[in-house]
Amino acid sequence: MIKGALFLLVALAVLGIFGGLRIGRRKPRRLGANCPRCGRPRIGKGPCECGATGKG
Repeated sequence: MIKGALFLLVALAVLGIFGGLRIGRRKPRRLGANCPRCGRPRIGKGPCECGATGKG
């Protein structure tokens, strides 16, 4: 029973180490994902409902 508990703790530690390494590789957020004028999330390539059309 002690061996099983020890194995579980070692397995959790190894998963934690690899999980910590993976967090550093997040993809950067897309620029232009929000409307520059009103700040609402933009879906698709069309203009925003507020009337803003471009990226600036």
